[in-house]
Amino acid sequence: MPRQLYLLLFLALLLTNCSTDAKLEIGNLDIIPIPVDLQMAEGYFNFSEKTKLSVLDEALLPSVAVWLKDLNTQAGWDLSIATKTEDSAILIEIDTELQNDAYSLTVSPQQIQIKAANPAASFYALQTLEQMLPLSYFAANAAGKAYQIPCVTIRDQPRFGWRGFMLDVSRHFFTVEQVKEVLDMMAELKLNRFHWHLTDDQGWRVEIKQYPKLTEVGAWRVDHTNYDETISDWWGRPVQQASQAATYGGFYTQAAIKEVVAYAKARHIEVIPEIDMPGHAQATIAAYPELGCVNAAPHVATGGVFKNNTYNPGKEATYVFVENMLNEIIDLFPYDYIHIGGDECNKSQWKIDPDAQRKMRDEGLETEEELQSYFIKRVEKIINARGRKMIGWDEILEGGLAPNAVVMSWRGEEGGIAAAKAGHEVIMTPNKYCYIDLKQGHDDLEPNLGYSQLLLSTAYNYEVSPETLSAEEQAYIKGIQANLWTESITDWGKLTYMTFPRVFAIAENAWSSAERKDWNGFSDRLRTKFAQLEAQNIRYANSAFSPWIRHQGVGEAIEYTLDTEVEGLDIYYTTDGTEPNLSSSKFTGPFQLETSATIKARAFHGDQALGRTTELAFPVHQARGAKVTQEDGSVEDKFSDLSYARLHPSDTNWVKSNGNLVVEIELEAATAVKSISFDALRYTISAYYPPSKVEVYKVDEEGQASLLSETDYYEDHLVQGRNKITSELQWTPQKIKRLQVKIFNYQTLPTGQHRAGDASRLAIDELVVF
Repeated sequence: MPRQLYLLLFLALLLTNCSTDAKLEIGNLDIIPIPVDLQMAEGYFNFSEKTKLSVLDEALLPSVAVWLKDLNTQAGWDLSIATKTEDSAILIEIDTELQNDAYSLTVSPQQIQIKAANPAASFYALQTLEQMLPLSYFAANAAGKAYQIPCVTIRDQPRFGWRGFMLDVSRHFFTVEQVKEVLDMMAELKLNRFHWHLTDDQGWRVEIKQYPKLTEVGAWRVDHTNYDETISDWWGRPVQQASQAATYGGFYTQAAIKEVVAYAKARHIEVIPEIDMPGHAQATIAAYPELGCVNAAPHVATGGVFKNNTYNPGKEATYVFVENMLNEIIDLFPYDYIHIGGDECNKSQWKIDPDAQRKMRDEGLETEEELQSYFIKRVEKIINARGRKMIGWDEILEGGLAPNAVVMSWRGEEGGIAAAKAGHEVIMTPNKYCYIDLKQGHDDLEPNLGYSQLLLSTAYNYEVSPETLSAEEQAYIKGIQANLWTESITDWGKLTYMTFPRVFAIAENAWSSAERKDWNGFSDRLRTKFAQLEAQNIRYANSAFSPWIRHQGVGEAIEYTLDTEVEGLDIYYTTDGTEPNLSSSKFTGPFQLETSATIKARAFHGDQALGRTTELAFPVHQARGAKVTQEDGSVEDKFSDLSYARLHPSDTNWVKSNGNLVVEIELEAATAVKSISFDALRYTISAYYPPSKVEVYKVDEEGQASLLSETDYYEDHLVQGRNKITSELQWTPQKIKRLQVKIFNYQTLPTGQHRAGDASRLAIDELVVF
């Protein structure tokens, strides 16, 4: 139903009742995931601690009791399940005619009636009911109130059986209580598969009694954790030295694992463990070096790594370890699936390891990809022997897919499509649509978390079942999953910021039919969800409601365009750095400014401010439009066109070079100038480093160059990360017509740096002259 109808109903009910009940606050129908069918009715149900609740089928009691306990905690009530009676105000029962996990929910002024196909369906119905409670319920001071629930009839059931959420606890460890909070969030959104990424290069997180060093050694690393949201330095952090103590990490005892599994089960969530192999195993190899290959890294990784971190597939001892370890894992997790990773395995070690090469000869394997397939197939036999199914990322397709494997397609949809065509179960989780650790807005307007971008609208508009598959092949698509990798997620606030609201979008993709989805309706319902999150003091991203400030140099001016991802909002802006409001300039179309400006923008729905104020500053400088010539004689307009680059290597406004840059700037006339500045891209995973040194020269009419200023950045700019670095050089003001700028790269990156031994690359933005 359109939101306008909800508002009309709310106002009508409020006017009807305000004379008799000044505290009346009716809930809403902004439900996520959107139900299959929702029919509004007049009136409301008054829900209080005195409401009588009955469960007519004993099979439903545990699920209702779990929900009721959480409700009582939030509301400050002591509501209990009454004796079975059909005249109770809330009546919950089984309906055997409903399809699996389906439910109906009918709210009238006299009664709430829930009919459910099974216990899980009753739990889902109650989650829907809770979302219909008014905003005051979600506040910290909710205790002791009565709540009005709007009358409605809902029929609902899930589209997919696999509705997942993955949490990476290897890169950053989260406590049992925090994991339970994740499970609570999943339960509210009817997500039912918790994919627990328990091991990786940076930490082993589950107790294995037969191999105690996995947690004694593998669960701990030297603490180079970065908590600053403006800096992203995961790749190339200093490695552990022999004299350093490993102090950062943690692990879950087997008792804690069982506690989490039981907590999840009570909320109809299956816990799927991931034990990464044969790659992403540096923590494993640090604990048991005999399982590694030649040149194996000796310590748990402090940050990102991509080589010397694999199991040795040529040693029989490796398979003994894997079987013993997996037997303990399987005993802890009582569900059908075990995830073994299988992704991003750098096989360079295998090419030179004698055991790996011997195994290839003995088994008649021609490539290292076939050796990985051999390893994966042996691991699958271990898992299948215990009656379980193996899941792997789509790299397990390489070299030949294991016979019974389930494929989790992350590098796009291609791997999932290939697996479905081959008759294998598939979980769709392409990074383009499902990786919620990526930035969710303009690169320069978001916290520096994540290495790429996933907008909320992109996540929401994803169609899970590829059209290229036949109906028979689409049946192998089990569902969809949100993935939260935690390289840059170092605390709970960052976790919730990256999770909300994109998990709402992915949950709706997992549950709701494609026909029910509507971006405008979804973004409208989000406004209620944001209010609920604020009431609970939960940090979230409002990026989709926050203006993007786009710009382009046009001659000697900059043209600005403002827009939001959510449609239908008004944008107000200022150019003097003041806070925009309804009295500020309203954006009606592109506008140009010929002077430097700080643009601030805010979106409004009517008179309600939404999102956040966004701000960017762009200088209009004295070398705008100047001729800039490179050392080889070519002209490069990007150095002086007033079009500034974003924080991403794909932005075409960067001028890139694999070596030094030497350029000459020719002004229209001799002009008094005193400085030059520019941004360089630091993106060290791709070998983009800021300059090691910069020199600026004045060039006279005879072509003679005299030094104006120089700066040596050699040590400072070897810091790892993904961000922009500004270089500014100044000198005594003087009239200059021609400037020469020399920007030096690192000819050989030193030991300890990402891509050590290679030359660095340069990516340079506008040369700003004042």
